[in-house]
Amino acid sequence: MRRHDMQPLARSAFQDLVDGLPTDLYTLRGTGGIEVAICNHGARLVRVAAPDGQGGRVDVTLGYDSLAGYLAGQPSMGAFIGRWAGRLRQGRLRLPDGQVCQLALNGGAHAVHGGPRGSRFRTFQVDRVQPDALQLSHIFQPPDDGVPGSLRLTVRFQVRPDNALHVTWHAEAGLEPTLAQCTLHPFFNLAGQGSALDHLLQIPASRYLPLAPDVCPLGPAGPVEGGPFDFRRPRTPREAMAPGHPQLDVAKGLDHYLVLDPAGDAPGPSGLVAELTCPQNGLRMQVCSTEPGVQVYAGHGLTGQLPRDLGRGGWHWAPGDGLCLEPMSWPDAPNQPGFPDPWLAPGHSRHGEIVYRFA
Repeated sequence: MRRHDMQPLARSAFQDLVDGLPTDLYTLRGTGGIEVAICNHGARLVRVAAPDGQGGRVDVTLGYDSLAGYLAGQPSMGAFIGRWAGRLRQGRLRLPDGQVCQLALNGGAHAVHGGPRGSRFRTFQVDRVQPDALQLSHIFQPPDDGVPGSLRLTVRFQVRPDNALHVTWHAEAGLEPTLAQCTLHPFFNLAGQGSALDHLLQIPASRYLPLAPDVCPLGPAGPVEGGPFDFRRPRTPREAMAPGHPQLDVAKGLDHYLVLDPAGDAPGPSGLVAELTCPQNGLRMQVCSTEPGVQVYAGHGLTGQLPRDLGRGGWHWAPGDGLCLEPMSWPDAPNQPGFPDPWLAPGHSRHGEIVYRFA
């Protein structure tokens, strides 16, 4: 099922009305053989089928068989994350004028990944459908997530002949300052099934953000040298998570933000974020992005709990069955002096791109 004869997704299983808006499944096909399925609920990747070099394809992302699975399951699974990515400590949002806005909590003591009405839970408008591309959009308003100001977000997915998926987003602020910090949240497994902890991972990052006991950034970035977050040379997440490091205990595993080293040229979508290789089948994925860092999550929240972790084809996900590599700006930045400014001025726009290239 994970090769060329993998079971087709039933489009009807994704057609519904959520918040009065129609949902559907859209399949993009590239001339190189890559096939990508996207649902406009959550602007989420449902499937990425990459050529395996032997005449078949491997379904390299975790997912569900239906929209109902996503609604009852892991809310971040494959979703586009906005209007902010990561945790905001205690749901507190420090505004540019120094005032503090209290947001709804949805991740224990924090507001996480856009809150309970962020993009993961929204049905996007379908603007344009092509054989190899899909454009979606959504307008965020303060009643949605509590964040001041409006934000128009456009997300475009396109498959290219070199077996790459390009995801570009464009965010434009309304009449007030607002947040625009986005990412994409697929769970990758280049083997198709089983554990992904034995994949080889390489990330050009010399610094990471240590976490406080509440799992939010402790303060300034620290060196990765000699610790579990040093992926400057290829190593497996299983090796990196050897017991004994207090930061792994804080996060209950690998769930940390790595600050990418400056590239030799101007930042752009060609900037390498990570390279993931499956020794089992030789499949390799390069992640490139415009973002300054990457959140690395080794999937310890996948516990086989039903129905949240009952995936496509009846696969009960276990911890480590999917790896997340989320290019994004610094987490909790509005509340952290010295972190890059996440605010978007009225009438201004912000653009980002993430590229997943398979070989």
